[in-house]
Amino acid sequence: MEVESDLASPFTSSEKERIAQSFVRSLKVMLFDLAPTNFWEDHLAQYYASTLPTPEARRLVEGYGSEILIPTSKVQELRRNFVADRLPSLLPAVRAQSHLLHISNDAMVPALLPGDHVIMHRAAYHAAEPRRGDVVVYRYPDENGTLFLHRVIGVPGDRIDIRHQVVSVNDDTVTEPYVQHTDRSNMTGNVRDNLGPVTVPPDAYFVLGDNREESLDSRFLGPIGKEYILGQALFIYWSVDPGTRTPRWNRLNQPVH
Repeated sequence: MEVESDLASPFTSSEKERIAQSFVRSLKVMLFDLAPTNFWEDHLAQYYASTLPTPEARRLVEGYGSEILIPTSKVQELRRNFVADRLPSLLPAVRAQSHLLHISNDAMVPALLPGDHVIMHRAAYHAAEPRRGDVVVYRYPDENGTLFLHRVIGVPGDRIDIRHQVVSVNDDTVTEPYVQHTDRSNMTGNVRDNLGPVTVPPDAYFVLGDNREESLDSRFLGPIGKEYILGQALFIYWSVDPGTRTPRWNRLNQPVH
């Protein structure tokens, strides 16, 4: 991380330990929270069935919740064997559920800062639809494949209206505590501050950056088709201030709100 982040000074031993603990938490999220439903449970059960006699495997699976996990228990031994035998072949399937992103612009300040490193959940919308408030990652077709991260403001069928920087959805003013404005609303007739009303078409989403005056989003690009949405930005696993080249320790393992 010292090399990749081009830090101003090497890590101390306590900082290395702090990073190790942070990365362990991040790995747990990627390996378990983002894994397909019942992925590990199903593969463990299959492993037990292939390793033990059928009656013993059935008893183990049925009593799994009450098993006492002491270091010498049968379950712990099987887990260790499972990690050695099956984990290498299963990791790619789980790893494919996530993607690491480096934030390089100001569009989502203050939620995401330049120098933040974020984990995206690739499968977030395979069986669900983006919701208002989600921070989504997408690749807009007319922008040379550039990746964008913006917040969903409108879903299909919503009526979006912006007047003097105030956003309304279906005639209701949206409360946006996450928004940052760096300039007054003084551009009457410009879509930056005044837009709509616009109705979000089917299978598309209206997205805006939190840093409204520094964001290229649906005000300029139009609603984003779902087919271009790659996933949801979930949490920050690493962050470095690009000016001082020092880690932002308080941002590690923070969810993207």
